[in-house]
Amino acid sequence: MTTLVTGATGNTGRHVVAELVRRGERVRALTRNPAAAAGRFPAEVELVAGTQSIRAEGVVREPYDFPSALVHEADIAAVAAVALLDDGHAGRSYNLTGPESLTPRERIAILSRAVRRDIAFEPITREQAVHRLMATGVSRADAEYVVGWYAAPSDSSTTVDETVERVTGRPARTFTQWVDEHAERFQSQG
Repeated sequence: MTTLVTGATGNTGRHVVAELVRRGERVRALTRNPAAAAGRFPAEVELVAGTQSIRAEGVVREPYDFPSALVHEADIAAVAAVALLDDGHAGRSYNLTGPESLTPRERIAILSRAVRRDIAFEPITREQAVHRLMATGVSRADAEYVVGWYAAPSDSSTTVDETVERVTGRPARTFTQWVDEHAERFQSQG
């Protein structure tokens, strides 16, 4: 099986690619510029071109508008560091979330304000979402699984959990903070 990693050159995606390669998995990395990304990954990583519709068109196309409590990648790293270096974490697992559960429409509104331009939410059908994934090389079975997971999100993905604060001693970062740090990625080109 080949695993598609979207945002493969991003803060989290590049680490996901590295870990999958380390474990001997076949990886397909989605990036806007495969030629520029070629030197960042081992030769066995298949690079494919793809654009973020947010940046290119000012549109987010998703089949569902359910809330999720997204966690900032720096909070993941902070919890990992504490778990690796401090006593009392061996054998434990943690559910990490951000401090707020937001729908895609709510996240898009925050992003629109930050980049000072309108970004639209355009609903698509489940089948369109499956085909979008398949167009990047994902098997139908895997695409159905991923889209199906978003159709019926688990409570753990929508419920805010205070684990980040409990483990690190500071509150989890908000989506607004993440946007402020990454807004330039969503600025239109041209």
